[in-house]
Amino acid sequence: MIKQILEDLAESVIARSPYRRALVSCYEKPLVPAPDSTSRVLDYAARGLTPDEEQGIRMFIAGGGVVRGEKFNPVFRMGNSYYIPAGSVPYSLGPRIPSHRRFINPHGWHSADLLLVPCLIDDRIVGQISVDDPRDGAKPTPESLRALEELARVAAIALSQARQRESLSQRHRLFSFLTENAMTGVFIVQDGRIRYANDRAIELFGYSPAELLALEPWWQLFHPDDRAPLREACDRLLPGELETRGIRKDGRIVWLKLQSLAMEYGRKPALLLNLLDITDRIQAETLLKEKAFRDPLTGLFNRHYFDETIQRELKRSQRYKRPFTLMMTDLRGFKQVNDRLGHQAGDQILREVAQLVQEQIRESDWVIRYGGDEFLIILPETGIQVEALAQRLRRVVEEWAAARIPEVGLGIDIGWSTWTPEDNLSLSRLLQLADANMYSEKGANPSR
Repeated sequence: MIKQILEDLAESVIARSPYRRALVSCYEKPLVPAPDSTSRVLDYAARGLTPDEEQGIRMFIAGGGVVRGEKFNPVFRMGNSYYIPAGSVPYSLGPRIPSHRRFINPHGWHSADLLLVPCLIDDRIVGQISVDDPRDGAKPTPESLRALEELARVAAIALSQARQRESLSQRHRLFSFLTENAMTGVFIVQDGRIRYANDRAIELFGYSPAELLALEPWWQLFHPDDRAPLREACDRLLPGELETRGIRKDGRIVWLKLQSLAMEYGRKPALLLNLLDITDRIQAETLLKEKAFRDPLTGLFNRHYFDETIQRELKRSQRYKRPFTLMMTDLRGFKQVNDRLGHQAGDQILREVAQLVQEQIRESDWVIRYGGDEFLIILPETGIQVEALAQRLRRVVEEWAAARIPEVGLGIDIGWSTWTPEDNLSLSRLLQLADANMYSEKGANPSR
């Protein structure tokens, strides 16, 4: 379980950050940022390292793998991370892996720099992320570290839970579940009703003990879409675990990790349910996914979202034989904005134009910031109505620009292509046509 969490974490670090090399690890016991705090590396995962470098890490762990809290020195703190410039890295820190970065920007990332992102839970460090070789060669900033810190936060929760599950025997878990000091909720269910609920379970759902014990069937406490496996587990006394949505008395949703264990209660078969609140983790994961799909400047969807979803949209149109249109746009005169007003003003104008475009389309349509000042608009089930939308976009942007920045003469150039069952064009062909039509409009209207 711990190894899989570390492997998933290392993969996510490479996918969601600008770094090409990553080493993530889990500690035997939590560290605190102090010189006298020590622990051992329990396990690790890496991406971008050579076989010899990984062999060195394995030898380090086999030799004791002792790490010290002094490397998390407040002097080097940046947000919840620690950026240690070349020449300041503690001698005791190990194992040291030479950087592979060769092209050095004097004001950017240096080959001997070190960036550590601790996996924190309750101010205790249960593991860490270490990265190297940024693609852009830049030093880290608080903004660029947010994705790594969110990954570290989710990983800390997952690692802590995994350690708890692996360190307790089945008998010890059962004992822990039935104590009123348990941090998890506990139900014992039998014959479609709750026979026992501890204080944490009562707190999770917001019902009184009498209300819970009178509730029948008990699975109505959970989201309708999640009830089938719960009913089956109860009917067949199946052990296992799943993630599910509980419904509190006030109607709010709480995400739960539910573990079930067959047992006897009152000399009859029953099922013990362990309920761990994972709402914060689910919300953090949702936020990570949302951030991965959004352009940070305009708030629009980005190309990653387009790549992830456009094939599904195309297949849906193919299945139902309905048209859909790709509309490509870019801002005419935007270079003058940056040259005459500055890049900060250019960023603000991009944000405002993105909002204008978003306001002109339907809820079923979506806008992508495709790059620079280019926007790609996806119009499901749209064919012959496109010209009216294009005219409206031209008018709205030009009127806005005339009032906002009359000295520039900003406008918008538009081209589009439509998939129909008759033509059945590929996605790459649709993009080529939309792009070509946009540039054809530029050429046909040089004054534009």
